[in-house]
This record gives sequence, structure tokens and C-alpha cells, in this order.
Amino acid sequence: MLPRMIRSLIREVPLSSPARTARRLVARAKAAHDARQFGIAAQLYQEALRFNPDKARVRIQCGHMLKESGDLVGAGEEYERAALDLPKDADLALQMGHLYKVAGRPELAKAAYLRALKLQPGWREAERELASVSEPIPTENDGHGAAPPDWVIPELLPRADGAGPATERNILRLFRLGARRKHSRWGDLKLLRGIEAIRGYRIAPPGLSEIRLRIDGETVLAEPLQAYPIEGGAEPQTKYVFNLWHDFSDVTSGRHRIELDFVDTNGRRVRRHGETVLVAPPVEEEDHLGSDSLVSTGPGSVEETVNGRPSMVRAVKRELLPDPVRTILVQRVDQLGDLVCSVPAIRRLRALFPDARMVGLIKPANVILADQLRLFDEIVSVDFGESATERRRVLSLEGQDRLRRQLAPYRFDIAIDLSEGDESRPLLLLTGAKFLYGFKDRQSPWLDAGLEFNAHDPINNIEIIPPSRKMVLLVEGLAAMSQNRAEPMRNSDRAGLHELGIGVDERYAVVHAGARLVHSRWPHFDMLAQMLLNRTDLKVVLFADGAGTAPRAAESRHSARLHVITGQIPFAQFDALLSHCAVFVGNDSGPKHLAALRGVPVVSLHMARLNWSEWGQEISGRIISRRVPCAGCAIGEDGEDCGKDFACLRQITPEEVFAAIEDLLSDRLSSPAPFSTRPARTKL
Repeated sequence: MLPRMIRSLIREVPLSSPARTARRLVARAKAAHDARQFGIAAQLYQEALRFNPDKARVRIQCGHMLKESGDLVGAGEEYERAALDLPKDADLALQMGHLYKVAGRPELAKAAYLRALKLQPGWREAERELASVSEPIPTENDGHGAAPPDWVIPELLPRADGAGPATERNILRLFRLGARRKHSRWGDLKLLRGIEAIRGYRIAPPGLSEIRLRIDGETVLAEPLQAYPIEGGAEPQTKYVFNLWHDFSDVTSGRHRIELDFVDTNGRRVRRHGETVLVAPPVEEEDHLGSDSLVSTGPGSVEETVNGRPSMVRAVKRELLPDPVRTILVQRVDQLGDLVCSVPAIRRLRALFPDARMVGLIKPANVILADQLRLFDEIVSVDFGESATERRRVLSLEGQDRLRRQLAPYRFDIAIDLSEGDESRPLLLLTGAKFLYGFKDRQSPWLDAGLEFNAHDPINNIEIIPPSRKMVLLVEGLAAMSQNRAEPMRNSDRAGLHELGIGVDERYAVVHAGARLVHSRWPHFDMLAQMLLNRTDLKVVLFADGAGTAPRAAESRHSARLHVITGQIPFAQFDALLSHCAVFVGNDSGPKHLAALRGVPVVSLHMARLNWSEWGQEISGRIISRRVPCAGCAIGEDGEDCGKDFACLRQITPEEVFAAIEDLLSDRLSSPAPFSTRPARTKL
């Protein structure tokens, strides 16, 4: 299938001089790489090399894409040819070592890593990789190089003592430039709309001071880089962190060129990174209340707009699918056998959404069977056949427009493609549905959700699961998204509460200030504890994360009602404390999940490193977070890569948290139910 797709793409490249044609093909290959379409990118690079075979750097990129797509032999051939033209390229030698290591050829990998070290002495990544293919794993009986037993899993073994991270040179890592990709007439491009974050880091020699954002050649934003010196390298290196918040609302919709300029202390541009992106009009924040990365524009600067708005206070109930689901498109534009195998999944879909209007999009040849089986309320047929010349399934411009117009009046809430193959998946883009769903593949990054599931014969590695069962599993994914199966499991044990001075009928709050990641700890728990003591009659049990957590609360005139715990206590006592409290307040960490499981009201505070909807507690309580354009950063343990001083957590105010607590306490006092599921007051 790939060659046919490549031929189609090549037809879109106007032929001119061989060098210019090669450049156009390389640009298409880069776009395919950005979309993680590695097989397509490899084919396009190979075609570019046919027009301009002397471009060794293009040949290296071709090797990378072949390796990513699983063609290790082809990747090796491209690397070897490139090495003839670039015999002193240390990075190429390193990449060849990686390839040989994956291919199970340790001697060749060792030689390649040695060559990389010879070309660039002291390169820690090359040293580490060389050690991984040179040093045998000692066993308990023989610590002098005995061969490892067959059951050893090398990737689970700890690194050697002192083996730190590699200090690479002039490396740029972009964590975010556009939250997702969008299909357009220019291909699948990174999408920018409204206030966006561009964040990442560059590792380079010391001397950089500033980063500048350019759109179509014009500088629109400049900010200082945050510098973190890297210790232990052969040469001095610095990690430069950036997190640019910029409003793209005034940029004309369409394709644009984004460039990041890295400037030294003399104001001279040292490095530049460029990408082609798609800019679209902003969307209304009210239409996407569940997304913390969407921030509406305001009258002041972007940072004033983001940091000046109130936090989001949400009930724990999630709506992961459109609500209500009124119309569903089921797409199965394949052969007779494919439709027959789809019947169990279609019937299960009907059972899940009995009130929804279900429309089938199928081939004309299958209309009679689908009608006899009464699978759908309505049927739309499309002649989605294979081109005799291109040997792939195509739909003309007129056919696409006709189908789009035919489907538009249905206003689909969900469109699901039951085909495991990806040829029919793009038809979903013509449905206009709010939620696009299907089997996950690398060709369709625009899906709202996807499922990937398979099992293989242990001998021949061929698939063994019948397609009918896979499709049922795909539909069950919708069931999982639409139904919450979490239920409280209460604990009657009051172990250790008497020792803490808590009587049977006494009401108390548990405030848990700790979390595994230091930067995910909200810094205002001391102020919150003070407010609980001053404004309620609750006792307060405070699990402190250090000596500075509760100094003001401890000095309060209400200190007799405050019990501060530092360090661990027996789990039974900890569980009892959480199980019987009037309210629990804590960071996004394990204790808040345990408290929710025990059915108590929970207020959890979420930094935006992960989505509140994914890791917020279920069953009961309120979830507090903030909208920031860099939400979803998944920042690591050292916390260096934020660039905005963790504004997503630190800007949550004690007043907002206390208001959520009051809301939950009033719910519990006014209702006989153990906890309330009433929607929270959402602050905008």
C-alpha cells in the first residue's frame, strides 16, 4: 500500500530541476515524519535521493525513517552509503551503533560506538552505549564476565554506578509546539489557535541569553532563556529552558512558518529552528470547559490574562463523550465478509446507545444485507473503490463533496470506523462528527480516541484474534468512556483515631500536604489550615511535607484543634483517618484517591502536568486546576523544564480551595446521602 500512496504524493510535487524536485520531496518527507508516518517519510526520502543522490544528510534521514518503520536492513544500507561521504560524522557513527544494537549485532555496534568516541572523545552517550554492548552481566556464581543466563532481561537492569544522563551538544527538544495535528490541504500540520505554548529546551555551550519567536519572518516575542549548567561533561554545556506563551488570535488562518531564534549575549543569532504550522481561529472557551489548555484572550499581556483568571473548580463527574449522544455514524465501507464480522459490534453499539439514531455508511453491494439484518436506522452508501491505475482506494473531489453534503444534515455526535485497516479512516473527516473514533494507527493523528489491540501466534507472529472480537472490543471502549464503574468501599475501622484525640462523633478535616514530586505540592497549605481553624469548628489533621508547612497554623489560638503529623504512621491508622474525616484536601497524589475510595468528600489540587480528567479522583469531591496554555507538560522529576514557575499550581489561591471545602461540607450537611454528586460551581 505504501508505494501507491507515495506515487500519489509525488504527483503533487511539480517537476522542475532535479535539485528543486528533491527539495520539495524532502519537505513532504519532513511533514510525514512530523505526523509519525515513518514509512511514507522513508519512501519520500528515497525518491528525493533518486533525483539528487549526493545528499548524504538526506540519506541519513532516510535511514532514520527506515529504522523507525522496522526496515533495519534498508536503514543499514543507507547509513553505510552515507558514511562513505561523511566518514568523520560522530553522530552518524552513533546512529549506526544504535541500529546494530537493535539488530542483535553487538560486535558491529561496538565498532560503531568506538568510532563515534574516536571522532568525539568524551561523548558520554557514546561511552554509555559502548559499555552496554561491551560489559557482560555478572551472575551470582561468577562475577568475572560469565555469560548472562537466558532469563535475564537487560532493559530491567540498573545502570552502573555513576552513569548519568548524556550531555549532548546543540540538542533541541521541543515538548510542545501546537497541542495536536489537524488535517489540511497542506497535510497533517501542527495546529496553533488562540493562546498557545511553545516550550522545550536546548543543550548548547554557554553563552545563549534569549529566545525569539518569529512568524513568517517577523519577530513577535522575545524572552530570556532559563539556564541550568550541566555538570560532568568533557566540555561545558548548559541546558536552556523556554516556555513561550503567545496569542495567535490575530494571525491569519492558514499555513505559516514558525521560527525560534536562539540569541547569545551579544545579540547575535546562534541557532534557529523552523517549522510549518497551521493557524486556525480561536475556539470558544465555554464550548470546551473540560480542557485546561484553552485560555481565552484578555485585555492585558498573555501572562496577565493567564495568571489573573480564577481557578477551575469541577465536580468529579466526567463527560468523555458528547452528551447526549443522539446520532452515530457506523462506517464499514468494505467487503461482504467485513460487514458480516461487524454484526456483533454493531449490535453491541445499539445496546449501549438504544436511543441514538444509527446511520450506516457502507458500500452499495452490502445495502441489501444491512437492510435485511436491520442493523441501522438509515443507510448511506458510498462507492469507495480501488483505482485500477493507483492500486489504492480513492474518492474524487466531487465524490468527497457529495458525501460531505449528504452527511452534514445528520449532525453526528459520534462517527466510528470499524475497519482495522487505515484506508477508509480518512472518510471520518467528511462526517462532521463531534467525536471521531476507530482503531489507532499512525496515519490518523486527528482521531479523538483510538484503540490498539492485537495478539499473535507465538511461532509465526501472525494475528490470532478474530476481527469480530476486535470490533466488539473497540465498541466496549466507548462503553468505558461513557460509564463510570468506580464505587465507594467504606472502612468502618477507626484504628488509632483515639490516640490522636479524635472522638467517635468529632468532625475533622485531613489536610495532606505531601506528594512524590516536590514541584507538584501546593505551597499554601499552611494558610488553608489557618482558614479551617478560624472559620470552621473542625479539628484539623495536617500531614506536613516539611517543617515549614504549618508554622502559622501551629501558632494559632486554635492550635489545640490542630494535630500535625510529620513522617509515616501505620497504614491502618492512616486509612482510618482518611475514611472518617469530614473532608480531605490534598495534592494530586495517592492519598486523595484512597480518600475518594472510602467515600469521603475530597478536594484535590492539580498542577497541569497531567490532565485533571485523567488523574482526578472519581466518586466524590471537587477537582481544582488552572487553565494554562502549556497544560499537559508531563514535566519530569527535576522540575527544570517548566519555564513559568509552576503557575498552574501556585496560582491556585487558598480562598478558592476553602470555597470548595465549604461547598462540599454544605452538601453533606444538607443531604442524607454520604456524598453529593451535584455539579460544582464552575468559575470562568
